[in-house]
Amino acid sequence: MSAPTPSERPLVAIVGRPNVGKSSLFNRLIGERAAIVEPTAGVTRDRLVRPVRIDEFQLDFDLMDTGGIGIVDRADLAESVEMQVETGLHAAQVVLFLVDAREGLTLLDEQVARLLRRGGHDVLIFANKAETREAERNIAEFEKLGLGRVRPLSAQEGKGINELFEELTHTLPPATGEVVDEQRLRIAVLGRRNTGKSSYVNALLGEERVIVSDVAGTTRDAIDVDFEWQGRPLTLVDTAGIHRRGKVANAIEYFSLTRSDQAIRRSDIALLFLDMSESFARLDQELARTIIDRYKPCLIVGTKSDLVPDLDIHAFRENVAHRFPHLRGAPIVMISNITGRGVDRVLREAFSLYEEASQRVGTGELNRVVDKAFQKLRFRGRSTDKPRVFYATQIRVQPPSFLLFVNRAKLFEKEAVRAISRELRNNLGYSRVPVRLVIRERDRSASKKD
Repeated sequence: MSAPTPSERPLVAIVGRPNVGKSSLFNRLIGERAAIVEPTAGVTRDRLVRPVRIDEFQLDFDLMDTGGIGIVDRADLAESVEMQVETGLHAAQVVLFLVDAREGLTLLDEQVARLLRRGGHDVLIFANKAETREAERNIAEFEKLGLGRVRPLSAQEGKGINELFEELTHTLPPATGEVVDEQRLRIAVLGRRNTGKSSYVNALLGEERVIVSDVAGTTRDAIDVDFEWQGRPLTLVDTAGIHRRGKVANAIEYFSLTRSDQAIRRSDIALLFLDMSESFARLDQELARTIIDRYKPCLIVGTKSDLVPDLDIHAFRENVAHRFPHLRGAPIVMISNITGRGVDRVLREAFSLYEEASQRVGTGELNRVVDKAFQKLRFRGRSTDKPRVFYATQIRVQPPSFLLFVNRAKLFEKEAVRAISRELRNNLGYSRVPVRLVIRERDRSASKKD
């Protein structure tokens, strides 16, 4: 393989037959549970890529977890999974070939080895699950694959990880010590199953970057896709199709559901995909509420517009306003992944929302708007029992967050907070993004407390 140019990060791919612990190793190396770990063959279907930096070994690279080769839990996806692996290997500088020390050499291991030998990659082979002496005795079998020395490893316990890093130092360029500070926009792609999320990602990239299938629920992991759009760096997080929690049939689906919520939390913008050829469901509303509860700017994306040619934007907007009143102000885009209609406009709106959520306002202007909001509000009871704001200041952006020093926090019920938030949005340039209010009682002297 040719060395990466100075502007590129080297890519390390983890490959192997299903259920040898690829996702466990991936999570161990990046230090978080980014890939679903479940003892079911074929759980990881798409490519997961995360940055890894190990200063102790002067390593700085991207790590890829690939789908299992040879068998999956659905035969109709086998071809797509193998395509993902082939695509990932094409770009990798180093391949970590993982085998199972407990089970020993299998025919599928030999199939993977043949694929790697044809590719001409730098291959490091590790025998995972080598926690026992019996497992270690099986390691000699893998020497028959002709891919060099086989090293013992336990991704679960961390055994052999330092040896893995040492091997990588011999094949990867050292870390430069420079940290690139780029403003990369993170966009979560959300929606119910089979609403066209993965098709949208592929339409943007012009390649089958994530698996597209007419089988509902194909994407289970949250897949991060880094690329540039009109010179601006961004990351799309293509999440698993969300469905009602009560219908979660197994651990895999449960982790997919949880991962989607995590994707919302770590994103800057949320794209809520709604299938215009179907009626809105209660689950759509629940997902919209989750986005708002996380204070994320939301762009509503109506998909499959080619299937409903008589539905115009005004009618769709009325439907959305009726079913999603809590998303008032959120922009709406109608798209068709088949014809390409509206595909680029989604990203233009997303960047516009990001800029709106990044605005800061002066303290004087903020307090004038807060005073104006309280003049509009009418509170019952004596003046001493009414909520008052003494001072307001902005404490952060994304989401725009404001700290209010008040007389008594318990007087600020939900309706009052909503009314103040509405005034701030309407008068401070945040009409399309949510704002967050932090209520804090102003410290009073002991004599005043008495």
